Amino acid sequence: MTTESKATVSNDNEKPLSGPEMLERATEGFNLFQDGNFSESLAVFEKLSVMDPGEAYFQTALGACHLALEDLDAAVACFNRAIELDPADITPFVNRGEAFLRQGRTTEAARDFQHAVSLDPDDKDPLSRRARMLAAAALESSDEASESEAPEDPS
Repeated sequence: MTTESKATVSNDNEKPLSGPEMLERATEGFNLFQDGNFSESLAVFEKLSVMDPGEAYFQTALGACHLALEDLDAAVACFNRAIELDPADITPFVNRGEAFLRQGRTTEAARDFQHAVSLDPDDKDPLSRRARMLAAAALESSDEASESEAPEDPS
């Protein structure tokens, strides 16, 4: 996340937040998310993303909130935006893949997990390990779906 404020939009008729103030609000939003207060966290990140629409972290955080609230289409849209802003960040790929998996879009999920793993070839980021685990789940889910759709052998 950047520390210089690019904000030109006011916060509820208040003056725009400085970089450190935005960082403080982002930390507050993160803590709310960690505590399971997803709606409150969403509200924080919605305000921050209006103030700095070019900050990928805010889009990823919005997506994570939507994912936690089971608003999968909104989550995917936020992760798409985060990926546009920072295509080298592993987080929105793993999270979008999880949203795709929950939507039953296993091929797209597997593609995102595979890309996330490719962003961490040395397997140092815990998220790439999560991507590997979710990729295996996507593959298993896809295999089960294929088996259930296959016609039974009449013999």
